[in-house]
Amino acid sequence: MRSLLFALLLVLGVPNQAAAASQWQVDHKASRLGFVATQSGRFEGQFNRFTADMRFASDDLANSGFAVEIDVTSIDTGSQKRDRELPKSSWFNFDAFPKAYYRAETIRQTNAGYEAVGELTIRDNTHPVTLPFTWETTGDTARMNGEVVIDRIRYDIGQGDWADPSVVAHDVRVVVDLTLTR
Repeated sequence: MRSLLFALLLVLGVPNQAAAASQWQVDHKASRLGFVATQSGRFEGQFNRFTADMRFASDDLANSGFAVEIDVTSIDTGSQKRDRELPKSSWFNFDAFPKAYYRAETIRQTNAGYEAVGELTIRDNTHPVTLPFTWETTGDTARMNGEVVIDRIRYDIGQGDWADPSVVAHDVRVVVDLTLTR
């Protein structure tokens, strides 16, 4: 009888695997990692290549987190003239800093959805960034949408004459629109 009781306690004490944070894969064709900035008017751009380690479950936020590696050399602003400037040392300096990173090990629920508390590294400058986002799951597919404003100057993006906010605004809105599969 004790053996049966012990076995029952073990089974009941094992955490439900369905509740564990799931690993999600980005569907790159249906996703966008972009930004909105201002230079002689508003413009949009995106990074065409990035990888993401995405672990998320709304009922297991303690084990949820994101690690994103962005290939900044894949930037596309829709302007050949602008895109020719961005690899230079006063902007992203592709030769020295071809990658940017966002890592969030803390995910919290909010009234509007969730927020990822992490750090963004661009050009070896790392600063805390909290990304508010929504996450909707349907079966084995999820949709993540979020936006956050960062100050490009904190990351040394746009130096020299480009640092003047009357030429290029300091605030850049980062836009995350991801479709993921479990």
